Amino acid sequence: MAQIQARHWRTMVHRNSYLAEVFTRPPLTAYRRQPNLRNYLIRAKLPKNERNKRVIKGMKKCGKGCPACPYIKEGKSVKINNKEWKINKPYDCNSFNVVYAVICKKEKCKKAYLGETKRMLKFRLADHCGYVRNQTLDKATGEHFSLPGHSLSDLSITVIEQSKRNNNLYRKEREEYHINRFNTFYKGLNKKKK
Repeated sequence: MAQIQARHWRTMVHRNSYLAEVFTRPPLTAYRRQPNLRNYLIRAKLPKNERNKRVIKGMKKCGKGCPACPYIKEGKSVKINNKEWKINKPYDCNSFNVVYAVICKKEKCKKAYLGETKRMLKFRLADHCGYVRNQTLDKATGEHFSLPGHSLSDLSITVIEQSKRNNNLYRKEREEYHINRFNTFYKGLNKKKK
């Protein structure tokens, strides 16, 4: 095959002087394999956007310098009243439809308030910070962090779990479950609803 192509090249070059300048060497013979069943069964390349990323469970800061990040309590578990809850998914300040815990950082206090929100955690945190700044004493977090020796810098927040369904009733049931589990009515900041 290569000899036939070389013969055609020589005749082409002898007939036209311009082609002799352009094609100084004979052409290379290259063969391409025809597509077969293997092309359809096995992919040689991984899709670029769908590579497996390592998922680290637990609460972390979003890392974008949002106002909520200084209050985020990072970790893979939450410990309230000597009971521990392992966080089973990755969460940050942008998580929504969650049950969360506001925990006092004071070493001798460590009291917690459990709540739920449909909105992003950072927006609900802004509400709690507003209760403290405005000394809204009818709200549990506003009352506690306005006590002598306490301040807004003692407040930390973490997600306990995200509701599987986007349903207010289900989320409130999960909040009630965690309030009873961690006993935050009697050893925490949650108040009985009237």
